[in-house]
Amino acid sequence: MSVDAHRRASHEIDELEEKEKDVELGTAMDEPESLAAAQPEVVVEQNEGVNRIEALYLVFSKGWKLWILYGSITLISSAYALSTSTTYTFEAYAASSFESHPLIGAIAVAVAITAAVVLPVYAKIADITSRPLVLSLSILFYAIGYIVVAASKTIGALAGGEVIYTIGNGGINIIMTILIADLTSLQWRGFVQGLYGVPFVITTFVAGKIADGISANTVDGWRWGYGMFVIIFPVSMAPALVVLFWGDRKAKRLQALATQQLPTPTTSQTPVGFNLAALTHYWHHVDAFGLILLATGFALLLLPLTLYSSVKSGWRNPSLIAMFVVGGVLFVAYCAWELKWARHPMMPVRVLNKTFLCCVAIDFLWFLSSTMTLTYFSSYVYVVKDWSLDNYTYFNNISNLGLSIFGFVGGIIQRMTHRSKALQMFGLCIRLIGQGLVLLAANGNKSDVVLVWGQILCALGGAFSGIAAQVASQASVPHQELAIAISLFLLWTTLGGAIGSAVAAAIWNAKLPANLDKYLGDQLNSTEIEEIFGSILVAREAEPRDLVIKAYDDTAFQLFLPSLVLSVLPLVAGLLTTDFYLGTQHNAIEDKEVRLREKEETVDAVTDKEKSMG
Repeated sequence: MSVDAHRRASHEIDELEEKEKDVELGTAMDEPESLAAAQPEVVVEQNEGVNRIEALYLVFSKGWKLWILYGSITLISSAYALSTSTTYTFEAYAASSFESHPLIGAIAVAVAITAAVVLPVYAKIADITSRPLVLSLSILFYAIGYIVVAASKTIGALAGGEVIYTIGNGGINIIMTILIADLTSLQWRGFVQGLYGVPFVITTFVAGKIADGISANTVDGWRWGYGMFVIIFPVSMAPALVVLFWGDRKAKRLQALATQQLPTPTTSQTPVGFNLAALTHYWHHVDAFGLILLATGFALLLLPLTLYSSVKSGWRNPSLIAMFVVGGVLFVAYCAWELKWARHPMMPVRVLNKTFLCCVAIDFLWFLSSTMTLTYFSSYVYVVKDWSLDNYTYFNNISNLGLSIFGFVGGIIQRMTHRSKALQMFGLCIRLIGQGLVLLAANGNKSDVVLVWGQILCALGGAFSGIAAQVASQASVPHQELAIAISLFLLWTTLGGAIGSAVAAAIWNAKLPANLDKYLGDQLNSTEIEEIFGSILVAREAEPRDLVIKAYDDTAFQLFLPSLVLSVLPLVAGLLTTDFYLGTQHNAIEDKEVRLREKEETVDAVTDKEKSMG
């Protein structure tokens, strides 16, 4: 079929939409914050992956294929929720089985840095190829990683498996986030993103039964918990991949790209095949050298914080000093590379508008403060409370449960109000109160009410603030920059989490042994104290119990206090964000509407009609 025929087909579709579009744009014009309505359409060159996903608007009608896609996304979110709800608990047991519980902080830093730096790679590959291709690659890494974790015999193998799994998990997360943003308008985006987390409501109550059923707190019970997801995730992903690949191939076969009234695709062609030219192209396009500088620099800066208590001479150890110096130099080199030499900078200046930067700052500080609390919070509660394994697992999932429920509620509020800023400010204030309750628990009031409500309020505030920051940051960039904007948003918030984990590990590994020795030194020998420090399973049974709890309280207080202080800073950034009108547009920069067509409006239907008339 000719390109001209497709253009005529697209023209007929556009005419069918004209009246509806005029009404919707007229409503947006009344809102001064709707940039797309208040100024001429911004024309941005687009990559093939972006054009392909927009082509789905023309070939993907409402009907059974759409329901299969939605149903598969529900399966994916359910599998992810179950994984997150259980493996968070399994990690502490796994590390303790190797008598290496203090290394959780170091593992968290390595995992967080890996999770951060793979995001721009996935985003750029998804832009220059396609979304379903990257999703398939992510599933492969996910499965391999969990196989390594489940079979690990040492703490090093456990950490290596978690890094591999994180590469896959990061890809799944970002592609699903990008797909939701690709296919929803601003007014529905927060709602759909919140809906994606609803399965946590169910898995929270199932997770405890699973942990108890496989005896996760035994030496090898946790292995089954990791291993089951090697099967669950690929199976749950399969229907979505089938539908997405179908839509992607159909759009390409029908030359749907040529039918769209779109900006001209980027002129640079991607080399075909697996050869040096293709590898060089991708190397520059994903800014691989910049990512290596960033990842290595952050690793060398943060890992000493988690390791200094276990090396000879502590901070004076020559290796740690060298790591800090080299890490600092590499970070400076990364900044210089991005500004002067990178062909395709990982952080293009065109993305860094005021609202985007403020949203990044809000979530960066949120992750920084929350991971300072949460890295060892689960271990702290396990030792100081006499809860059953069931109740302990339920408590660990309050945060995920709350983020899911309140994220969904926040999405509904955004849909009704068409605004995000007030929701964000309210969320930041509520989270501050919740963090205050967490500090109160470590200061002597460890009642169930204080602990539970502290987590509920932190989840409520975090969900409202998080959903608002995501939508506002995505609204501030054109569709071509959406994937990289999402990846940068997640990259810096994840690095905030890495910093928080590193700081938490530094404080925990320095202060807990000192506090244990302070309260138990005259009753227990150094070997017994080291065993308590090395395993939460031993610490919970150790006597005298009240003194062990006192040591844990003093250590936790020194983590929770700076976390509370850091929770104040996002309020400033929140005040500086733009309060975009959330309407039917894809973003607040371009005049681009998002809606799926009826079957008779698709390219297939219109061209079939043209053939029958011709």
